[in-house]
Amino acid sequence: MGRVIHVRVRGLDPRRRDAAQDRFAELVGRRDWRDGHPWLADARSPGLLPQLFFADQKTASSRQQPSVDPLSAATFVRILGDETDALAVLFVFRDLSERFALAVELRDPDNPIAKLRRIELERGLLQDGRPLEAILVRRPIFKKLRDGRRIELFPPRALASAYGAPEAGDPDHRGWSFLVAGMRCEASDFFEAEAEAMRMRRGLDMLEQPG
Repeated sequence: MGRVIHVRVRGLDPRRRDAAQDRFAELVGRRDWRDGHPWLADARSPGLLPQLFFADQKTASSRQQPSVDPLSAATFVRILGDETDALAVLFVFRDLSERFALAVELRDPDNPIAKLRRIELERGLLQDGRPLEAILVRRPIFKKLRDGRRIELFPPRALASAYGAPEAGDPDHRGWSFLVAGMRCEASDFFEAEAEAMRMRRGLDMLEQPG
């Protein structure tokens, strides 16, 4: 089955439900996922699986954490050998937490890094007020392509950033860089870095095709 990240969301204003679902769909639609596009289940989900999953999670949550706010939404995402899928889950829900003032709990029990196995966000920040980037690894992340090749992505606080330090226009340290075919470039966030790296890789592949 592979590694699974479980997500629970609380505190969503019902009047903003559609806006939150639209934003979620927009973010997950920006990239390819190894196990299909994630979905976000809530009380108004049209599909049977999301309905049953949300009902189960709501019951389990009220039993396990009776003193916290009721569940607004929940999901799970399978990670099948591509660590960038796991990062994308984090950044999707950081965006939603920040944009819609949500409390988000992400449980990734099989993450090889202990501090990333359980993450709680409030309004986009960790519970101690630090940004999510403060607990991310500082080494390159390798995106595995389906043909076996890989692309290197560098987190904002990586010591090996393109110019040795974050750009002046990135005070929140959210910019990522990437390396494709020996070329190093900067981007404003994880999603843009990944997307631009993939565009460059596809473009180079087309140029390398014979005739």
